[in-house]
Amino acid sequence: MSQESLTADLCRAARRARGKQGNLTYKGREQALARFAGFLWQTGFQIHTTGQLKEKHITAWAAAMAARGCSKRTIANNLAHLRTALEGIKRRPFADKMSNTLLGAAGASRAGTKRPMTRGALNAHLAVVAALDPGVAMVLELQAEFGLRAEEGVRSVKSLADWHRALVNPLADGFVSVIHGTKGGKTRRSPPLDRERAAALVKRAIELSHQYGGKLVRKPDLKRAMDRYHYSVRKAGMTGEAAPHSLRYAYTVEHLRRMRAAGVSRREAAAGISTWLGHGDGRGTWIERVYGREEIAASEVQHA
Repeated sequence: MSQESLTADLCRAARRARGKQGNLTYKGREQALARFAGFLWQTGFQIHTTGQLKEKHITAWAAAMAARGCSKRTIANNLAHLRTALEGIKRRPFADKMSNTLLGAAGASRAGTKRPMTRGALNAHLAVVAALDPGVAMVLELQAEFGLRAEEGVRSVKSLADWHRALVNPLADGFVSVIHGTKGGKTRRSPPLDRERAAALVKRAIELSHQYGGKLVRKPDLKRAMDRYHYSVRKAGMTGEAAPHSLRYAYTVEHLRRMRAAGVSRREAAAGISTWLGHGDGRGTWIERVYGREEIAASEVQHA
C-alpha cells in the first residue's frame, strides 16, 4: 500500500458522496485529497484507507496548513473536500465532529478578493493585451459584456453566430445561451450589458475568428489556448483585484443598479443575476455577499 492507493481510496469515497459534483469541483477535490494523502505519508502516518482516519490525522493536517501560512478560507475548503470523502463511507458524524471551529479554521470570510473593474481600467488593459494577442483581448471584451468566465469566453466562438442572431432579432429578448466551457456543464441564458454594443462586438468576434481559422485564441487545443490567455492577462497586469474575474463583478454591479432602479427588490435582483452568472437562483445570497457587496452597501447608505 502507498500514498497513491490512499489517494485513490479517498477519491472513490468522495465520488460516493451525495450531490452533483461539477467537473471543476471534482478536480479540485481530488487534488486536495492527494495533498492530504501525501501529507500523511510524509509525516509518517501510514494510513491505507479512508476508514482508518482518526481525529489526530485531520488535526495534524489543519495545523500543518496553518503553519505554512494558508488562509482560513483555504484550510476550510480543503477540510470540506475531506469531509465529502468521509461522508462517502458513511462517516458523516465523524466528519461533522471535525468542525472548522475545532480545527481553527472558523470565521473564514467568503467575500471575494476582486473589485468591479471600471470601463476605463478595462480599456487600458485591453490596449496592452491587444498588442500581445488580439484574440485574448476579444475574449476579455466578451467577458465584460456577458459576464463570462475565462473558459466560457475562450470557447464562446462556437456560439457567436447564434448570439448574433439573438441580439439583432427584434422579436428576441436579447439573451444569449452560454453553453461551452460552463462550470459543471450547466448551460444558462444571460443578457448583455448593452444589446447594440454587444451585437457589434459579437460581429467583430466572428470576423476575427474567420481570420484565425475558427478560433479566437490561435492555439491547437483548449489547454494551450487557456495558457495563452492567462499569460497575456498577467503580462498586462490583470492580477489580484484587477484579474479578469473582476469583469464578472462589474457585470453584476451594473445589472444590480439597473434592476434596483427599476424597483426590483434586492433579493429578487440578486437571485436573477445569479442565474445569469451560472450560479443558479439559489445563490442570490452569494451574489449579495461577494459580487455585489459594494454596490449593495453603497445603496443602503444612500437610502439610510
